[in-house]
Amino acid sequence: MATPALDQWFDRVWFPAGNPAGLTELEVASGRIVGAGDGALLRPDPTAHPTGVLRAQARALLADPPCVIAFSGGRDSSAILAEFMSVARSEGLPEPIPATARWDDDEASDEREWQEHVIGIVGAKDWEIVKPGLDLDLLGPQATGAMERVGLMWPAPAYVNLPLIHLAAGGSFVSGEGGDEAFGLWEYGRLTTALRSRHLPQRSDLRALALGCMPRSVRRLRWRKHLPAFETWLRPEARVAFTEALVEECVAEPLRWDRYQAFSRRNRAKDLTQRTFDELCSGHGARFAAPFLEQPYLASLAAWGGAVGKGDRTTVMTALFSDVLPGPVLARTSKATFGGVFWGPSSRRFADEWDGSGVDDALVDTEALRRAWLEPLPVFASALPLHAAWLHAHKEGPDQHG
Repeated sequence: MATPALDQWFDRVWFPAGNPAGLTELEVASGRIVGAGDGALLRPDPTAHPTGVLRAQARALLADPPCVIAFSGGRDSSAILAEFMSVARSEGLPEPIPATARWDDDEASDEREWQEHVIGIVGAKDWEIVKPGLDLDLLGPQATGAMERVGLMWPAPAYVNLPLIHLAAGGSFVSGEGGDEAFGLWEYGRLTTALRSRHLPQRSDLRALALGCMPRSVRRLRWRKHLPAFETWLRPEARVAFTEALVEECVAEPLRWDRYQAFSRRNRAKDLTQRTFDELCSGHGARFAAPFLEQPYLASLAAWGGAVGKGDRTTVMTALFSDVLPGPVLARTSKATFGGVFWGPSSRRFADEWDGSGVDDALVDTEALRRAWLEPLPVFASALPLHAAWLHAHKEGPDQHG
């Protein structure tokens, strides 16, 4: 377990200017948010069905246009768009506006084929496609402008939504944030699908179930052994502290579907995501809505699935959205990546010229962090310390932190 010397990093806040969410030194250094948030414990709601909750929210948001939906072509944004479009047409409300950011020269982020397929299915008349080019570099004008206004953000690339949020001025901006956790990250979903369909479970799923039934001390040993170390720039003691925090979070994950939904929502990272998007939207006179992050939907989802859940992500989404989307859309497993978009020339130049300030050198090997930033495709976690270093250099002056 963490020693008293390590414990301080869980509580010590990175310098307050530019840090309204109170991110800690260890969170900034590692680029990851771990642990429970401050929200009330989610209680399953057996009186509501997830589809009914989503359609009620759609009705309220569509009645006060514009209602702009961040549409990537992935399963979560496709489900929200299709459900909102169905509500608009059945109740005579203004249709939602799907909004998509697209980079023609970045193959890894290209979802054009899926996007056009879904738009054709739902029949959206107004589809806004934004081509921001290099503006969405992690240290490009959109990112630095957002940091000047709201400080550190979580997730660090949340600013990439700003060109889409701008379209929602005076109305609402709707995102599929939280869909991965709500539908796809429960560890026992595939096992449940196999058992419900009377197929032979995979050995890995049976091992996961066996481990989940074991004492916490045994699970701690397993997670300590198998957690990948992406944050290569952390110093040894900081890595121990960070790993222990991750281990405790993994060990605490419940077996039951309904309890998993409550556990997953009471998460500091989700609280910070909600807060960041609220801030970004308010700056453009828009309201933020993320149904798959919000307590009413998750409470209904918890009760709907009960203790054993309905199955894996595809099974769950098919059960919930097959009336508005066909099977191939709900079953797709491919997903675009955006690392090449984020790590542009401004970020690379800053990394080259960085003086090592803005992060705690007791936690971070600054040269290792610089090397991580200059990798062909840097890991996601390195974006938050990059933003912290930039904010320090541009807002705090050379002797405020280092």
